[in-house]
Amino acid sequence: MQLAQPVKLIRKDAYEAMARRITMQEIAEKVGLSKSTVSYVLNGRGDVVRIPKETQKRIFDAARSLGYHPNALARGLAHKRTCTIAVVMQYPLLFAGWSGFTNELLHGVTDAAITLEYDLMLHTRKTTPEWYLEEQDPVSAEAARLMDGRVDGALLLRDVDDPLAEILYAHNFPAVLMFTHTTKPHIWYVDCDNTTGAVLAVEHLLRLGHRRILHVAGSPHSGAAQERIQGYRCAMERAGIAVKEEWIQEATSPAADFSQIAALFQLSAQERPTAVFAWSDDVAVRLLQILRSLGLRVPQDVAIVGFDSTGMCDHVDPPLSSVRQPVYDMAHKAVELLHARLRGMRVKPFQIRVAPTLDVRRSCGAYLVS
Repeated sequence: MQLAQPVKLIRKDAYEAMARRITMQEIAEKVGLSKSTVSYVLNGRGDVVRIPKETQKRIFDAARSLGYHPNALARGLAHKRTCTIAVVMQYPLLFAGWSGFTNELLHGVTDAAITLEYDLMLHTRKTTPEWYLEEQDPVSAEAARLMDGRVDGALLLRDVDDPLAEILYAHNFPAVLMFTHTTKPHIWYVDCDNTTGAVLAVEHLLRLGHRRILHVAGSPHSGAAQERIQGYRCAMERAGIAVKEEWIQEATSPAADFSQIAALFQLSAQERPTAVFAWSDDVAVRLLQILRSLGLRVPQDVAIVGFDSTGMCDHVDPPLSSVRQPVYDMAHKAVELLHARLRGMRVKPFQIRVAPTLDVRRSCGAYLVS
């Protein structure tokens, strides 16, 4: 295969310099200046201490010729910051599997990190206790790892009953919750009003004439999922419809067991659900596939509304109606809040609940109603 441009090889002396870390002392000896002068220049403080431009240029030229590059670890120790933030999921495997939600979340976090000049660390270590901890508590062990000096702060997406944010706060370690919230007044977070979002979805289906509406719910440990159940119940009760418990079926991810849900759609046309409100787009898309395999048409036989309104909604057949929480913007805002905490800024509000909206596409059948 012909390369468009020749490969630029690393010179042997430059490679050896990379392998053997060049020190500021060596640069100082090369230019005949003190190590402190070299340190001021290479750390961007040459103008502050009024080092002549010609001298600064000599130092930079010497650093380049010797193959010097800063030791990030040493710099972090000196400045007591690493310019790195961690993204911490409750379940690290969320980083590995494809998800429209995770994709937009990481897109928002990454763009904000680039703008604010942070590196990102995806925290994927297992939460097993470490030998140096007296208490055999996995969450305390995870907190200890986050506070070991590798990162300056953390973005947390955790279950509603998870104590990590509180532990980090108790140790004055900067952290911001995202896509979940807490009743604790001192914890910073960015979340969606999930209850209102669920009400929007179910009331829309009710207006379309549906009464047998199934809710495919998330984990009982997820604050967002539980709020969406509350919104579903609230909308149904307002409409005077008694909620059957079998109309709330759990499927935490597309890989969950959908057999009981599928069984409901194998009932007679007079008994089976005519509409579904799914707690996430990923689960709603999996349900589209299952209904198709059962010979049911969407939206003619079953209407579906998801939650998140990620980009994938426009790329399935039929396009998926969904409650929009602005995932990208919320993730971006969470990084901005964490940046403010790291800089000691006073920010109000630091507990943010975003109002959702409903994006109507073809999967709910609205376009079929005259």
